[in-house]
Amino acid sequence: MKKLSISVAVSLMAMGAAAEPNSHLPSQDTIKAPALSAGVSFNEQHHNRQVALWSLRQINAALPLIDDAWSTQTLYAMTAQMNATVRTQPILATPIISDPSINAFAVPGGIIGINTGTILQAKSLDEVASVLAHEIAHLSQRHYEHRQENNKKLMALQLGGLLAAIAASAVNGDAALAAMAGAQTASAENAAAHSREHEREADRVGQQILVQAGYDAHAMPRFFNRLYKQVSLHQSKNAFAPSFMQSHPFTMERLSESTARASSHPSTSMHDKQRHAKTFDLLYWRLKYLSKQTTLAELSANAKQSQGARLAMVMHLTDHHQYQKAQKSFDEGHFSSEDVLAMMVQADLYTAQHRHKDAIRVLTPLQAIYPERRDLRLYLAKNLILDNQTADALALVQDLTQSLPHDLQAWQLIWRAYEQKARQDTNHQSLSTLYALQARSQIELWTGKYDGALQSNAQATKTLESLMSDDSYSASSLHALSHLLQKDKDTILAAKAYKPR
Repeated sequence: MKKLSISVAVSLMAMGAAAEPNSHLPSQDTIKAPALSAGVSFNEQHHNRQVALWSLRQINAALPLIDDAWSTQTLYAMTAQMNATVRTQPILATPIISDPSINAFAVPGGIIGINTGTILQAKSLDEVASVLAHEIAHLSQRHYEHRQENNKKLMALQLGGLLAAIAASAVNGDAALAAMAGAQTASAENAAAHSREHEREADRVGQQILVQAGYDAHAMPRFFNRLYKQVSLHQSKNAFAPSFMQSHPFTMERLSESTARASSHPSTSMHDKQRHAKTFDLLYWRLKYLSKQTTLAELSANAKQSQGARLAMVMHLTDHHQYQKAQKSFDEGHFSSEDVLAMMVQADLYTAQHRHKDAIRVLTPLQAIYPERRDLRLYLAKNLILDNQTADALALVQDLTQSLPHDLQAWQLIWRAYEQKARQDTNHQSLSTLYALQARSQIELWTGKYDGALQSNAQATKTLESLMSDDSYSASSLHALSHLLQKDKDTILAAKAYKPR
């Protein structure tokens, strides 16, 4: 895997992120929320966003990601809800990295990434939420910006080739840790002391965020304690410390302070506990299957008491073409037709059997109930394309790229839809080809393939030129297309030339 460099402060830690938004919030009389971040200039916001977009392209290009729509929807929704309590700048993305190690990171500009290992090592959704809250606190308190302002000579220590380390860890964890350790400088002790101050503040603010969002305040010290034991185990074996130790100095003092603070916060309601337990069960087993860290035997053994394990078992059977067994197992779960994840699993089972109309049938009512859900739009659009209903599919996903221009999965579906239209619609074949090329250029842009993106853009422009002599298209519509392609080209050139600083 190609090594990457990054000159943006990103936090690594032995924790992770996921949860769902909560409707029940603690009383404002008992919880004093951190103030919304203020004093961020327009220039700084613009700079941070450019750094985040650059980082996202690198992440898409180099890291083994879990691109499951439901899992990313779950993590993004929870992260965005927690972020809104302390920051006015929105979360840009929450990539899930398929890596068994415990790790999470944040990028100024609104990216919070997490390893699957973090979620699978957690014991509850609240523990996972505590990781995200900690990372959000680093962003809200502008720790990365403060580090750069205080001592730019520490940049190598602060950054440490973040993406290179994460990418390497997917192949060889020890090599990645060695690389990060080698990046240390003579100023390491001062930098660590500075980081400890930020870590304590991120713990404090993160715990307030956690409780404000309706999660268990004790989740943070519980997870800290588990990490502390792992750190001790690593030290006893004279092994490299876990990667989060390089940027998140861990002390027993932090654990003690977090435990003391938790006792002053109210406990979560029974309703929230039950809801969190259900979501965690679904997320845990789905990610365990998608990251290839479970077996059919384990799934079968847990399916009777776990809906998450049952759905993951259905996925396993479907992927191995055992459709009758998969349907039987699904039916035994007695899932509601309003259960979003269950209907997605049922739709996947239908899709695997080329029963696209059946998949559309179970997804359409849910999409009408939850039109804002990105995952349902993607699932339904995929099956509409497979059923040759490309116009309806495009209506679902094109809106996503308007609000999230970096939505790689949406661009992939748009590309597939227009490719299909170009093969079938002889009357407007060139126009469909143009839009397919434009979508392909966006896919290449957001995966860091800038030369390919420029080539696709040039091919789209050439296709547009061939439409100029076609009287069936108005001059204004062709002019709009020309403007769109030129704007895309400028964006690609700017992305290619951009170097973080």
